[in-house]
Amino acid sequence: MSVLILAGSSRTESLNRKLQQRIADVAEADGRACYVYAAEELDAPIYNGDDEQENGVPSNTQKLATAISDATKIVIVTPEYNSSIPALLKNAIDWTTRLEQNPWVGKNVLLAGASPGRLGAMRAMTHLMVVMGAVQSWVAPMFLSCPQASAQAINNLDDEQIRAFLRQGD
Repeated sequence: MSVLILAGSSRTESLNRKLQQRIADVAEADGRACYVYAAEELDAPIYNGDDEQENGVPSNTQKLATAISDATKIVIVTPEYNSSIPALLKNAIDWTTRLEQNPWVGKNVLLAGASPGRLGAMRAMTHLMVVMGAVQSWVAPMFLSCPQASAQAINNLDDEQIRAFLRQGD
């Protein structure tokens, strides 16, 4: 079983990048093959049908689609921007669905997020759940949330909680 772990923030010190790595560390210690996808590689021009018609789908989007197709399970780690999904992540999802074969169809998707606020990115994950359902993924019912997030809070997340989160859809 292979797990692709995406993070929706390209900021160097992003809490969600730290959570992405924390999930990968627990998954690998549990014997799962993981691929931590660099958030910078999600970057593509804002989706525009005219741009697609003129230039096609960006090559980095095609690479992402291949990684999604090859994975058994995808974990999306999202920050919360103004109570919703960051544009970087939403745009990457939108572009991948423009390929002849939508790589999200039938995929097991798990949602995680960290936020310094009290809700731990729950609003963004709720919005993301709707988006992932629209692209025909199965979204696991249990989210992994780190409210009042800091590097220390992420490091202190219980390994068993992360393992239970990762077992969804096995």
